[in-house]
This record gives sequence, structure tokens and C-alpha cells, in this order.
Amino acid sequence: MARKIPKHVAIIMDGNRRWAQQHDRPFVEGHRKGVDALVRIVEAARGLGIKYLTFYALSTENYQNRPKGEIKLLLKLIEEGLGKYVPRLKKEGAKLRVIGNTKALPVVTQFAIKQAEKQLSSGKEIILNLAINYGGRREILMAAKNLAEKNLNFTEEEFEKALFTYSTPDPEIIIRTGGRTRLSNFLIWQGAYSELYFTDTLWPDFGAKELQKALKGFSERERNFGR
Repeated sequence: MARKIPKHVAIIMDGNRRWAQQHDRPFVEGHRKGVDALVRIVEAARGLGIKYLTFYALSTENYQNRPKGEIKLLLKLIEEGLGKYVPRLKKEGAKLRVIGNTKALPVVTQFAIKQAEKQLSSGKEIILNLAINYGGRREILMAAKNLAEKNLNFTEEEFEKALFTYSTPDPEIIIRTGGRTRLSNFLIWQGAYSELYFTDTLWPDFGAKELQKALKGFSERERNFGR
């Protein structure tokens, strides 16, 4: 029997800080290795025929509550990564969309995002959604407010058009690395019927073999969408 390959895979990238601790490295090195892992997974997913990837890069809660110095370093890594890896992503035919409350980010980060999105705007092989300063509850509230202000009907179809992920199908599977077994406010609406896969592997160590293992588990499940 042929293995089912999901169109859309969403990933909660967890474990960068613990990876750094285990390897006696500064926490920023864990995040840097995490960026490397993200690009590896994009390349692996492209080879497997996955059409959409959504990565949870920085939650609204972390952006608001973690020490300012750490957030500054994280944003710097995001800015550097967006510039450094554009050629590899372009080679894979990736189109980049950054979702979340990006208007609250520093101007220099917003500029780096816009530049990367522009350079990858013609990609047709795989859509890469990068969630930065993203929170599922906030997204739902913003969508509801948008519909109310426009006096539109609160149908599921109209509501989904107001979400950050409009035009992207719901993820068939959400993967979380690092041993935690929760969604942490990620794709609350979109993940209502997603299959969940949790692994103890820390994100910097997550590679093509781990992705294939997750997809093997997905292909063996029967989805019933709440029925």
C-alpha cells in the first residue's frame, strides 16, 4: 500500500535551549542549530512531495515575556537566517509567507521579512509559512474583529478568509519536537482535526529520518474528522 503523504505539515520546533544546555553551548547556538534544522526539513519535505510547511518560530507569549536581550538575539538570528538561506530555499522552489503580528516587530525585522518574501515570491513547489509573534487565540480574536468591523456573516468560510493562513489547507498533521505534549496556542482553529505527533527528539537533531518516521505514523492512522 502506498504511503499517504500529507499536503500540509505543521511543526512546533521545541528544544533549542535544552539542546544548547546538553552540549554546554550558549542558548543562542541552540537556536542557530534550530534554523539549520528548519532548512533541512524544508528540503526533505520538498523531496517527499509535501506542498505546505508551517513552522512555529516565535510565539506571542515568548515574544512578550522572555528577557528582552534573548528576544533581541532571536530576532537577529531570524533576520540573518532569512538572508542567509534564501538561495537554498529558492533552489527548492519555496514560497515564503510570514504569519503573525509582524507589525509589532522591530522595523529592521519587518524589512528582513519583506525582503525574503519578495525574493521567494515566485516559488511554486512548496509553501513555507513561518509563524513569528504568532498566537492562535489572538489570531481568532483578530479574525472575529475583522468580520465584525466589515459586518460580514460569521460563517466558517468567511472566518477562515480572515485568518493568517487563508489559502493554505488545514494541516493534516502537527509535529512537536522536544518531548512536550501540548499545542502551546499554535493553529488552534486550523488544527481542530489534525493528527498529532510528539517526539522526544530536540529540534536541532530533527532531520529527514525523523520526519519520515512521523509521516509513517500518520499514514497508518485513520482520520475521521470528529465523526
